[in-house]
Amino acid sequence: MRLLIVTDIHGRPSAHCLSRCLPGVQQSVARTVSLCDLLGVNHTGERLHRKLVEKDGFIRAAERLVGLAEFADVALGYSAGGTVLWHSVLHGLTVDRLICISSTRLREVKASTMPKPALVVFGENDPNRPPDCWATGSAVRSYTVPDAGHDFYATEGPARRLCLARVAGFLNLL
Repeated sequence: MRLLIVTDIHGRPSAHCLSRCLPGVQQSVARTVSLCDLLGVNHTGERLHRKLVEKDGFIRAAERLVGLAEFADVALGYSAGGTVLWHSVLHGLTVDRLICISSTRLREVKASTMPKPALVVFGENDPNRPPDCWATGSAVRSYTVPDAGHDFYATEGPARRLCLARVAGFLNLL
């Protein structure tokens, strides 16, 4: 399985990437892209986040990713990285399946615009996640991890394991 990974604004996760625990994923064919590389800046954290939300940064990063990336069976994005992947698919990135983890900026788009099978996962305690009805009526599968905050994916624990099980099930269903 060819996997494309886009990190969050902090360059995470590295050691805790869900892909390391998924069956069928060979790390040698997984490609990881950072948001700062997509925007051509040397920032992380809030400075990088501002670059994404101002002046169509998400769209510019998405268009750059379309130009850089080759076909992937699965695209996996964390937080803002998932939002960039979402926009990349809408701008022509060729993937079979999309997984967005804690990509709360998706609240600003319509789930029905996604033409590919997609899974979005949010922490229940993340105040910026879309409303529960966001994916209703679309082909997007949405899962809310109980008792989890925004960056549950960055550390080992029960929330991350619940998310991993949902991702593995999504990949097996398609």
